[in-house]
Parts: sequence; structure tokens; C-alpha cells
Amino acid sequence: MRRAAWLCALALGACDGEGTKAEDPLEVPALTYAEEPPWTRGGTTVAPPGPEGRLLVTNSLDDSVSLLDLAGLGQPDWGELARVPVGLNPVELEGPHHTAVSPTGDYYYVGISNYVPGGGSGPHGAHGTGTADGYCLKLSAKDNRLVASARVDRNPGDVIVSEDGRTLYQTHFDLLRIADVARKGGTEEEMMARLAILDAETMEVKARVKVCPAPHAVRLSLDERTAYVACWSDEVALVDLATEGTPVTRVKVAPGAGTATNPRHQPYALTVSPTTGDVWVSSLASRQVQVLEPGTRAMNPERTVYLRGSPMFGAFTKDGRTLYLPYQQEDAVAVIDPATSTVQRTLELSQAGCLNVHQFMLTPDERHGLVVCEGDHVGPGTLHVVDVAEGTVVSTVRMGIFPDSVSLLRGAP
Repeated sequence: MRRAAWLCALALGACDGEGTKAEDPLEVPALTYAEEPPWTRGGTTVAPPGPEGRLLVTNSLDDSVSLLDLAGLGQPDWGELARVPVGLNPVELEGPHHTAVSPTGDYYYVGISNYVPGGGSGPHGAHGTGTADGYCLKLSAKDNRLVASARVDRNPGDVIVSEDGRTLYQTHFDLLRIADVARKGGTEEEMMARLAILDAETMEVKARVKVCPAPHAVRLSLDERTAYVACWSDEVALVDLATEGTPVTRVKVAPGAGTATNPRHQPYALTVSPTTGDVWVSSLASRQVQVLEPGTRAMNPERTVYLRGSPMFGAFTKDGRTLYLPYQQEDAVAVIDPATSTVQRTLELSQAGCLNVHQFMLTPDERHGLVVCEGDHVGPGTLHVVDVAEGTVVSTVRMGIFPDSVSLLRGAP
């Protein structure tokens, strides 16, 4: 879009290409969109998900969600069904970041991070440095239109939904707060950001709980009485959801761990075992995957896995015997035996065109892995379908700019 011309028209009535007054003061410059149709507050004529379900991929640098039907996955012509614009402002990039889906398949939820302006570098570009409050959006799975929204704190990070679909949990990866407080000589307590707890039906914020500096990934315990949060301050926060006042306990991920201003590990993503409830913590800086055991509520350093790149968001098989953990730099997936904390084999993705791998998710039959790769944050990213038994990429689909999550929206039976 020719944003400069639009802003000039808004301020002066109308302008020509050089910023001078146009002949007709009522003439509004035409808007040029990168894609058709233009941004329309969401909505698409694409049919609702079928019985096998639909994949949702957030494209954080072009304010869209890619839709891909699970039916036909791996076939030569399988690909993107539609790309739906999301957000609240049609003239600004707002950075949709991660999705959560209702267990009934009626709705999905998208965090709006408002971090895009200014650019940046790192696993999420300028993520964590936005100065405006974020939002959590509720969209209809039937027509992809905005149903409701909730204003949350700035720099939304991860968003998940409870098993019964009634409650949302939204973190805030507020690196800017750390920098601002440190510059003023403040304390780490002042650097803490909050976990927002929302009613998924009404989108009302029910509680805001201070958890730690720059919390990102959030996952629930198997009984959903505890929320685990990955904290930039080399910690995991344990939020007691079943106790009045929602007390928080913070556990350092390793001996000699750092602080919010000088983290040595940088915990970023979490993966919870579906059988033991163990919490596997992906730490970007140390390239380690550390394990918090729920029985002791403590880290077990003897189970740490060391990788050759920064670990991201992984997935367990249903029986809990295998953990697929993607990592950047080499852009590969480590296939880990969680019982022994050993890497059994590696799925190589870089030669298939994956750059900056971000998330791995298994299909319901566990025959294929779905791998989101961010790309170079300038051009399109990719979604790769991997045959996990053979270790080969069977399909590659181009996404929008900077895709950063994939989730499955269950279809109607």
C-alpha cells in the first residue's frame, strides 16, 4: 500500500506524489494492495473445515493467517487454500503471533503483538520491543471473521486455550520493559511482565498475574492446575491456577543461570510430555533443552540435551516416547528419546529450503511432521511436510512473510 500518500491525504485533504497540494482537495489517492482482495477486517468465502480439519499458519509480517486443509496432505497439488487478513488496523502491520484453537473447532484465537515497526533481528525480529498494547483476537472458524477482541499488555507472546475451551492464557514477551527498567536502575521485580487469563467466550480479561521478566511460551500441566511459563530471565515460572491469589514460583533452569539483563540461557519455548508431564525447556542462547520434573517442581540437570543450534517449539508423540525438537542455525529436527535424553537421529531440513525453523507439529496419525520455517523475514517463509519414518520432506508450501506457528483446527464430523 502507498502508505505515505494515504497519510498525506489524511493530513492535508489530498497530495500529489511529491507531497504538494493536488488540484482537487476532495480527491483521495487510490490504495494499492499487495494481494487481492484487500484487507477487510477478516472474512473469506472459503468453506468451513472438513472432517479432517484445517491448518492455521500465522504470517507475522504480512498480517495474515494461511489456511490449509489437512485433506490431501502430501499430494502434489496440496497447498494453501486461502490467506486471510487479520488485525484491527488496515494501514499498519500489527504482527499476528501464534494461534490457539477451540476444542470444538468453532473459533480460533490470534495474538496481535504490535511489534513490527522498526525492524530488528533475532528469532522474532523486533518481537518484544513494541511500545503499544497488544490484543487477543477471536475469529470464527466458519468464515474467518473477527468475533471479538481483548486488549492485553504490550508485546503478546504465546497464547493457549484450556482443554475445555473456556479459558485463554496469553503471555507478554516484553523485552522493552527489561531495557527500560535497567536503564533507570530499577529492580528485576519491576521488569516482570504479566500472564493474562481470559474468558474465551466473552474475551473478558479475568486476571493479570505478574510472572517473570519477558515470559514467552506457556503450557499447562496435565491436570491444568499449573501454568508453566518460559522466562527470558533464565527461569521457568510455575503459576498455581488452583490457589486463590494465583501464587507464582520461579525456578532457575540451570546452576549458574543468569539474570533478566544478562541471561545465559534465554528460555523461549516449552514442550510438555503427554504421559509424564515433564516440561522440556528450549533455551536459545545456551542451545540446551532442560527438563523440569513436575513431581519435584525442580530442574533435573542430568537430563539436559545439548543441541547444535537454538531449540524452538517441539512435539511429543501421543505415547510420550519420542520428542521432535526443531533447532535453528542448522535448521534441523532432533528426534529425542526422553527416557534417556539422547538424540536418536536428525531430520535435516535446510536442503529442502527451510530457513529459521520455528515449530514442529505432528499430524493426528503421527505419520507426518509439519514444520514452520520463518524464512529470511523479507521474503516468504515455508511449511514443510516431513515423513517422520523416512525422514524425508514430501511437500513444501510457500507461506507469507515470517510464519511463526502452525495449529490444527478440528473439522466438523
